[in-house]
Amino acid sequence: MDETGPTPDDAERAFWSWLGFWVQFLILGLLAVIGAFVASADARPGDYQCGMLLSLGAIALAFLRLKHRLDGGTLGWGSFLLVDDMKNLALVIPLFAVIGLAGLFIAHAWESGSMHAAGLGLFVVSGAVVFLNIKRVFDRMNLDMP
Repeated sequence: MDETGPTPDDAERAFWSWLGFWVQFLILGLLAVIGAFVASADARPGDYQCGMLLSLGAIALAFLRLKHRLDGGTLGWGSFLLVDDMKNLALVIPLFAVIGLAGLFIAHAWESGSMHAAGLGLFVVSGAVVFLNIKRVFDRMNLDMP
């Protein structure tokens, strides 16, 4: 006789899925509040701009995630943030290269402070987005090959 181990309860799996969905909104809401506090303190040059960008970006991302979920999209962040085919990759690479260069110009314009760090962060994140998109497209192409 073959014995199989106990399978996870469907209710338990549904609970963790539900909790994981709402935890992302909790984190994005927390980032929006932190951004508002940084913007309102305005202790150093560039704090207001960085705080407002963090707050507005977190709110926009939360609305986009909710829309994606209500439209029947998958739960993973990979399918939400990354492209799947070469045609879209050809658009993403120049777009994020320009965004990364804009980050370097922002970092150069402010020699120190929050905007300098934000510009460098924008450059690093843009580079990571480009490389993750390239990896995803080529991984998906390899799955289609025999």
